[in-house]
Amino acid sequence: MDSAPTIEALRVASRVLDCGSDRDAVKAIQRAQDALDAVKAERLASLQTSRDFELDGASTLSTWVRNELRLSAKEASTLVSAAATCAHLPAVAEAAAAGQIRAAHVATFTYGLKHIGYKVVTDSESWLLDVAKTCEPNELFRVIRALRDAIYPEELDKDWAKGMDKQDIQVNAVPQGFHEPGSRPATSA
Repeated sequence: MDSAPTIEALRVASRVLDCGSDRDAVKAIQRAQDALDAVKAERLASLQTSRDFELDGASTLSTWVRNELRLSAKEASTLVSAAATCAHLPAVAEAAAAGQIRAAHVATFTYGLKHIGYKVVTDSESWLLDVAKTCEPNELFRVIRALRDAIYPEELDKDWAKGMDKQDIQVNAVPQGFHEPGSRPATSA
């Protein structure tokens, strides 16, 4: 990945910090932070390939991220997934490195790859990226969910039927053991 957009985002942020308005400074800081998140994801992908995290005694990249970067397991998982997403979607990686989209946008693309499929998301990358550049991550998520529902309309029905097939029961501890309030329907054997 070309590091020039990230370096430019950092330069702009450093210039604005010295002589810009607070509004401009906050925008530039956010853009630089987003660019650094993308570079971090790219370097983590490289670290995953080289397995250099094992030199520090970590058995997995997620463990290394938690130990060395002091991030939570969820943040570590998100970063590692973002690295894989950027490897599969080069335009997303470029936009993230330039600070045009946030790490949360990349996480939403990761959701799309997992739930819709690589081919569909890769084919839709350009227009989804336009949405990501102009909207917040939640709006991109809504668009990706709508795309998923349009491509796999029967999945919603399957999920509903699967949920309706379950029965809730409650078990309470009592001094003599356990008690199940209410009654269960008879099942055929």
